[in-house]
Amino acid sequence: MSTCYCFKGTSGDPAYEPQGSFSTLAGLPIYRSTPQDKDTNSHRDIILYLPDGFGLAKHNQRLADKYAQCGYETVVLDYFEGDALPDTFMLYTPGTDLDAYENLSSEQKETIRKIDMPSWLDRHTPAHISSLIDKFFPEFCSTIEEDKEGPRPKIHILGHCFGGKHAFKLAQLDHENIGSVLVFHPSFLEPSDIENLKKPVLVGCAETDVFTPDLIQMMLNHLPGRGTAWKFLVYGGTQHGFATRPDLGNELTAKMFQQAFDDGLQWLRAN
Repeated sequence: MSTCYCFKGTSGDPAYEPQGSFSTLAGLPIYRSTPQDKDTNSHRDIILYLPDGFGLAKHNQRLADKYAQCGYETVVLDYFEGDALPDTFMLYTPGTDLDAYENLSSEQKETIRKIDMPSWLDRHTPAHISSLIDKFFPEFCSTIEEDKEGPRPKIHILGHCFGGKHAFKLAQLDHENIGSVLVFHPSFLEPSDIENLKKPVLVGCAETDVFTPDLIQMMLNHLPGRGTAWKFLVYGGTQHGFATRPDLGNELTAKMFQQAFDDGLQWLRAN
């Protein structure tokens, strides 16, 4: 079951104190993390983060805060409308015997039992999520204040896992506000998702990921010679989700997580 790979990982520390705030925009929940010590002469670019299946979970708050610490106001969009998967689901491999998981409490097992994966996927189809983003994005752009004395702020799109597909779709727009696009371990891509790209795109993938082999072929077949700046990276020794919800206790995983983050920052600053 290929969807299994989308949900593995290490959840954020339950005790983590988010640096941002929660609100709604265009009827959808968001988490906004704003730089605390921003030089008035620095850039005013913004990141719109299209997350994995866990929505506004702790690990996504942590990642947004990490970008904010580097000067980028970051907004995480919950296009699951409050119905994102619980963190506990990362500890379970769908299709296996739940009762055999001795590391899970009875409460955690009950939470997992209540999840009907086919029904959840049916509620959050790519078409439905796209329709929500289509309504959200113009209103999001309207909230960005222009600096009369400086360049127009850019919106950089960050897509992880589920969000990767929709980040590519925004890269197909010739939208003056969009600067560049970052995509890490995207899932369920189709060739049409990466055609006619108008914005610079960086794609980072895990070495061990059911989606990576097809994605490599797709990228090489569709992107060269199209006139759009793009970069494709595979991070050795990693698994799907490493750039979002890594096991920071694993030295190699932690190193690759930081490397992917640094590569993303370099791409943002160059574009």
